[in-house]
Amino acid sequence: MASVVDIAPPRPAPSPSVRKIRGTSRAFEVLFTALCALNVAFVIFSLWVIFFYRGENFAVGPRGGLITSEPLPPDFVPFHTWRLAQKLAYVPDVIVRGLPVIVLFWALRELFRLYGRSQVFTARNAQLIQIMGVCLIADAAAPFLCHLVLSATGYEIDKMWAHMTSVQELILGAVVFVIALVMQAGHEIEEDREGFI
Repeated sequence: MASVVDIAPPRPAPSPSVRKIRGTSRAFEVLFTALCALNVAFVIFSLWVIFFYRGENFAVGPRGGLITSEPLPPDFVPFHTWRLAQKLAYVPDVIVRGLPVIVLFWALRELFRLYGRSQVFTARNAQLIQIMGVCLIADAAAPFLCHLVLSATGYEIDKMWAHMTSVQELILGAVVFVIALVMQAGHEIEEDREGFI
C-alpha cells in the first residue's frame, strides 16, 4: 500500500509589517463600509426630504442648503413649498452629486479588503485606484454640471456651486488616476519578468 507524503515547504509566517497591513486594512474596510452606507442613507434621506418633509427645518436658498431650528431667512425656501416639477428636477441632481462619493467609498472598501488579504500590487488594486480617481473627478465636476442643467430648467435656487475645493478635487482625482496607471504598468512589468523565468 502506497502512502503520499506532502513535501511542500510550510508557508512562512507573515512578517510584522504584513500583519500590521492586515490589521489596519480590516479597520479601514469597516470604516469605508460604514461611510458608503451613510452616504447611501444620506441620498435616500435627501430624496425623502424633497418629497415628503413638511417642516421648515430644511430649506434651500441662494447661498446653499440650510438646516435650522430658527425661523428661515426670507430668501430661503422650504422643500414642501416646491412644485412637483421642481422636486422632480432635483432628483437627478441629488443622485448625480451623491453617486461619486458612494462609489469612492465602495472602491476604498474593496481596496482595503484586498490589502487585508495581502493582495497589494495586483491589477485589481490598480483598477480600484483608477475608479477612485474617476470618482474624485466626477465629484468635482458634478456641481457645475448640475448647475448647467438646473439653470436650463429655471428651477435652480442654490447659486453657490463654484468652489476652490472642486478644483483641488479635480487635480487630486487626475493625480490618483495617473498613479493607478503607473501601478498597472508596474504590475504588467512584474508579470513579464516572471514570464521570462
